[in-house]
Amino acid sequence: MRIALAQIAPVPVDIVANLRAAEHTIASAADRGAELTAFPELSLTGYELDGIAAAPDAWLVSHDARLDGVRKLCQTTRTAAILGAPWRDADHQPRLAAIIVTPDGGFHPSCKQHLHGREREMFVGGWPASPFAVGGWRVAVAVCFDVAHPGHAAAAASEGADLYVGSSLYDRGEQRRSDLHFGSRAMDHRMFTALANYAGTSGGHVSLGGSGAWRPNGEVLRRVDGNDDALVVVDLDRAELEAFRR
Repeated sequence: MRIALAQIAPVPVDIVANLRAAEHTIASAADRGAELTAFPELSLTGYELDGIAAAPDAWLVSHDARLDGVRKLCQTTRTAAILGAPWRDADHQPRLAAIIVTPDGGFHPSCKQHLHGREREMFVGGWPASPFAVGGWRVAVAVCFDVAHPGHAAAAASEGADLYVGSSLYDRGEQRRSDLHFGSRAMDHRMFTALANYAGTSGGHVSLGGSGAWRPNGEVLRRVDGNDDALVVVDLDRAELEAFRR
């Protein structure tokens, strides 16, 4: 399986501009053979909590027409994408979500379970979606701080996840933390893990960058140096996965 990790710096609280940029990135990833493109936490707004709070149109909802371009692109290229956005579900509760767009053009949220800091003032904790299928692989999604909680990855593994993707914002100086989180989750459950982190800065946070993937034994498979814009393309080997599981 080939995946692409989009290390980006979103335009603050401009969903339309960030969706257009995401479409370009997904198309570029598909041209390079990627079956899945993952973006950081709140990739469609940036980690701009003040701006989100002041902008009613910053929230995505079910049947949101603004996602139509990404949905059509994923359907045309037969690829999947993981985007990050504020989300209001059917009961109007505010969630911090990863929006999963599947190769058939469908989409659904996977909600952040473990909020922290100011997020608790703006969002309600939710539940992650079950792993979804991409090219015969089972993919589970974590939203940033979820990765720090071992039970989150354990639940994904119990549902058959082969790949555990973190849509995240790790700050500069947190490389050791990201290594421990993603390496441990991979090793504990014999699955690949991957991090899609920010480039540059957002909401006052200076990102570590460091987007990449970890093998099922916890070793780094590939990781980009620094926090510049990058599209990190990584090949995951099914034979390697099965060998570690044996």
